[in-house]
Amino acid sequence: MIESASGERSSLCPCGSMKAYSQCCHLAHQDQTQAHTPEQLMRSRYSAYFMKHFDYIIKTQHPDFRLDLTIEQLSKEPQPQWLSLEVINSEHQNNKGTVTFKAWFKQNQKIDVIYERSHFILENKLWYYTDGKQMQCTLPKRNASCICQSGKKFKHCCMP
Repeated sequence: MIESASGERSSLCPCGSMKAYSQCCHLAHQDQTQAHTPEQLMRSRYSAYFMKHFDYIIKTQHPDFRLDLTIEQLSKEPQPQWLSLEVINSEHQNNKGTVTFKAWFKQNQKIDVIYERSHFILENKLWYYTDGKQMQCTLPKRNASCICQSGKKFKHCCMP
């Protein structure tokens, strides 16, 4: 079961696909399938962060862009509480692709977002994350839908 920010338990995949985790990103995390598009890889990487499968993060980052990325670095405390993933745009052509997304999280009682246009390359029939460009984003308005996708208004759910 997966626990949402509001404490509700669900077997839905954290990537937002509305599929069961066991039939979605879990398959990639267990090497039973591979991402066929940059968006699938982005979603499976988000789920890997959510589920703390840091070996998958390293394995799906292109070796030329890993720098000093390690499991120890990724697992340092405090860990964020991932709230939701919103894919805004995804495109790919030939062996390159981009995904623009917002990954909302809570850390140290503060809500924040990774708003990024990520770059991916296809090499030896495998998609890899290379790097991304961070963008600025503000919190939703009080009456907007909550970022955790609970269906409640932001002010009645995750708003600090």
